[in-house]
Amino acid sequence: MVFVVLPALLPDMSPVFDVYFAAFKTTPITRALFPSASEDDLVRPDSDFRTTHTANTLKFLHTATTRYTVKCVDTETGKVVGMALWDIYLTPSEWKKGGISWLQGKEKERAEALVNPLWDARELLWNNERYVYCNVLAVHPDYQRRGIGELIFKYGMGIAEQVQLPIYIESSKEAQRLYEKMGCRRLKARPVYKFGDLGSDETDGSKEDRGAVLYVWIPSGKTEILPEKVELAA
Repeated sequence: MVFVVLPALLPDMSPVFDVYFAAFKTTPITRALFPSASEDDLVRPDSDFRTTHTANTLKFLHTATTRYTVKCVDTETGKVVGMALWDIYLTPSEWKKGGISWLQGKEKERAEALVNPLWDARELLWNNERYVYCNVLAVHPDYQRRGIGELIFKYGMGIAEQVQLPIYIESSKEAQRLYEKMGCRRLKARPVYKFGDLGSDETDGSKEDRGAVLYVWIPSGKTEILPEKVELAA
């Protein structure tokens, strides 16, 4: 099989998010952000949830100025097998932490307990800075361990190298090996969130605090382009 990474077009949004939800349908953050959607709702493109999600995504993309969606395609079948969302800030970022407006009460509290530490760290480290943000990188479960994640990340590396900007990554435990293989460096900062707040959605059966691992990829190893707030781990 031969795979190629290409910019995603508007008609690609449903198959692109087929990959996203197939890869992340059981993760704590996905379950917290979309608590009323069943796993079938998440992965079935014609479900009410997915229809609404696709419509909202297309609406967002019509006004987005920094978000770039890419797809990885199996050239033999034309199937989208991987995806990524890249936010590219060629001018200083004005991104600020938002809210989870579609949830209320305990559901909103649970979701914000997971995402707020990540959002707080991003705002603190990168406010008013130029950088590339690896928002999401996903490979369909049927196509994992075939080098697709590496291929997609190299696409972002190529852009970052051209514009001489660092890439910022918030990594799951499962993805750490990929990012370290690609030469990413860990940051000292480590946001902490509680999987225990999600009850049965815990990934490892424990209620211990878990910290997200943050990485940065630096073009040609030029650490001098990092903001002073972004400190590398030893």
